[in-house]
Amino acid sequence: MDSMSGNPNSAFKPVKPVKHRHARFDPIRLMSGFLPAFRHLETGEIRLCQLADGRIARRHLLDSLPDDWILERDASGRPAALVSEIEPGFLRGIQFWTLQNLANPRLDG
Repeated sequence: MDSMSGNPNSAFKPVKPVKHRHARFDPIRLMSGFLPAFRHLETGEIRLCQLADGRIARRHLLDSLPDDWILERDASGRPAALVSEIEPGFLRGIQFWTLQNLANPRLDG
């Protein structure tokens, strides 16, 4: 008779303890899904960084930002500085992560 269920036909088998392997830190997996972006602090508008052909960039680029976000341009007309209301960060899903958020992340437990 199985002492756990009271059923004489039940085959109770104890569960083996699971050994946890500690994975090495993988920054690529940690950063998966984070897309470089900028946010306007006054309006809340977020713009992803884009290449000239419209594809999403893998790093922060100023070229695709609206003209009113640009403070200064270089001799060739490319953006060189942003207005103070613009904040760099990353978009993951619908959440904007500032550089400060990434430096001190609030991870789910």
